Amino acid sequence: MDKIERKLLTLLQQDGRRPSVDLAKDIGLSVSATNERVRKLIDQGIVRKVEAVLDPEKLGMSVTAFLYVDLDYSKDEQEFVLAISNMAQVLEVHHVTGAHSYLIKVRCRSTKELNEFISQSLKQMDQVVSTETQIVLETAKETLALPL
Repeated sequence: MDKIERKLLTLLQQDGRRPSVDLAKDIGLSVSATNERVRKLIDQGIVRKVEAVLDPEKLGMSVTAFLYVDLDYSKDEQEFVLAISNMAQVLEVHHVTGAHSYLIKVRCRSTKELNEFISQSLKQMDQVVSTETQIVLETAKETLALPL
């Protein structure tokens, strides 16, 4: 990856809807060459997708929590991963080292909704042995941008 592609990726991370004309001007290439670079980055899987980043607070999703989940490994782990990944409240699923099996990030409208999610969805799964929940009080930084 060259210097121009790194700059292009940085600009796309800042604003994925930025017009090609502006991108081209900022990286010093023609619009067609810029579009070709973007297409190449998408084809290579470096840019997975361009999507809108919503403000959860403005949409009423005011509770963020991280849940540690411990699994019974005699049960089907992949079934758990597929099921949890398809739950609307679940934003991230990470298989982690240490005392727990998975770390899951969820967003809910209220602590009541979070409690219902944990007790009625998560803990009802055959693979789940136990959970530990940490509710976020304040978020100082949250980004998907990678340092290039």
